[in-house]
Amino acid sequence: MSGDSSASIGHEVSTARAAVGLSLAEVASRTRIRATVIGEIEADNFVHCGGDVYARGHLRAIATALDADATPWVAAYDAEHGTVAPSASEVFESETATPSRRRGANWSAIMAAALVVAVGLVAAQIVTTSDDSRNTTTVAQPEPTPRATEPNGEPTDDPTQVAQADPEEVVLRMTALPGALSWVSVTRPDGAVVFEGEIGDRQSKTFRDRDKLRALLGCASALELTVNGQDIGSPSGDCRPVNLTFTPKDPDGTAG
Repeated sequence: MSGDSSASIGHEVSTARAAVGLSLAEVASRTRIRATVIGEIEADNFVHCGGDVYARGHLRAIATALDADATPWVAAYDAEHGTVAPSASEVFESETATPSRRRGANWSAIMAAALVVAVGLVAAQIVTTSDDSRNTTTVAQPEPTPRATEPNGEPTDDPTQVAQADPEEVVLRMTALPGALSWVSVTRPDGAVVFEGEIGDRQSKTFRDRDKLRALLGCASALELTVNGQDIGSPSGDCRPVNLTFTPKDPDGTAG
């Protein structure tokens, strides 16, 4: 918050927007958040944000667009509205797969996803490794190495990892659209977390696995995906959570 400790979150957001001379429509264009929702946030009305997780995400995206510090805004929001979320593995275990494709999560999955995103917002990145030689997740490295000996590693933005994808592996590349932001969780078939955190404003990360990758996207319209060398674009036209599963033989992914 600014020097005036009594100022509300909405007042701080409105003041920051006025300081850089941007209209609601301009901020909406940069963040992909509806102008009406931004206006409600400036009026301290978070009802239409879609829950605590999305309210925090909206505040972070707006702060990025305004070149402001979102930390005090999010802290103030948490002090007034914050909730505690379950772990990502708990959400994945409780979800039921749906055969239809690219229809997004059902309402129960949306509520669960909204809770789990809060965990990701307080962690920069979690990488879980495993010695299971039968199912070793290999995240993109600066140079591709043989799949039989390639160890786990940090996600990178090397596009050659997608172009040179082994047909017997699944390689998933996520790229955030300009000015957009999404929380992401990527897990292996055994539920081990490969990555949890935010991907925003043209940032890219690439993941690979021999069998399957499950991706929970907090704001699907903020991301474009390339799977097994095939550009499949954004999995949704709306900023809503989507849960997808990718395998070597299914570049389009399946919901659930």
